[in-house]
Amino acid sequence: VQTVHLTFSAEGRLALFPDEAARRRAVRALARVGGDALLLFCVVDDHVHVVVRSEPDRTGRLARALLLALRAVAADGILPAHLRPVTDRAHLQWLVRYVLHQPAKHALGTHPALWSGSCLPDLVGARVLPGAALAATLAAQLPRLRQRTLFEAVGLPPQPLEPVTDEQLRGLGLADLVAASSAAVAADPALAGRDATTTTARSIAAQLGSAAGFRSEQLAWALHVSAQAVRRYRRRSLDPALVRAARLQLALVLAVRALPPAPVPAP
Repeated sequence: VQTVHLTFSAEGRLALFPDEAARRRAVRALARVGGDALLLFCVVDDHVHVVVRSEPDRTGRLARALLLALRAVAADGILPAHLRPVTDRAHLQWLVRYVLHQPAKHALGTHPALWSGSCLPDLVGARVLPGAALAATLAAQLPRLRQRTLFEAVGLPPQPLEPVTDEQLRGLGLADLVAASSAAVAADPALAGRDATTTTARSIAAQLGSAAGFRSEQLAWALHVSAQAVRRYRRRSLDPALVRAARLQLALVLAVRALPPAPVPAP
């Protein structure tokens, strides 16, 4: 088994995933195709970093499959992957920081802890992507890796991340709850459509909204559905990991909001 760092670049370095919806489609594609071979990833504006672990005779096929999956959702053409072997544990530890730091490195306008193209939420339980289990897969290779190391890489204090409580939920706005619910499963941020991912995100939002005390009519307006649909979403059985992921998404949001203001650069 080998570990490989793949870099997919845009032809002409044009924007591949120019908005939030496109970025989330790319993330879902990586999880679907990479599956349990996926260790790390970051989707930025004009390239994608992916770290995988697979049998040597499968790595080339996996790289081509990831390329095709990304091309299917990208705005422009993507070049075949550039492959670099990961030589040892120290190299992989360095890649954890390197990949998580990408949104800050490229000044993408969003705090790196909240960049949806990053695998940070997957590593801390704040997102659930079907087919992938990055936290467990990476932990098998780096058993001494701690959450504080991940947070240091994205500029967060090293305190443990805990799901927001019902009391904290009640102090947040409805827009925050809906945004966290869609982010927890990488759903379309507008929650448009009736696909399984969107339905799951609406169900999470309805159940979090109920815990926060929002009325069905308020949730119906926020989710673009009827009040009757909201009541169905509230009753739907969900994997507890999904609701926990949304609560952890909100914990990340609160952690970023608690940071001191960034210094203003001198003119």
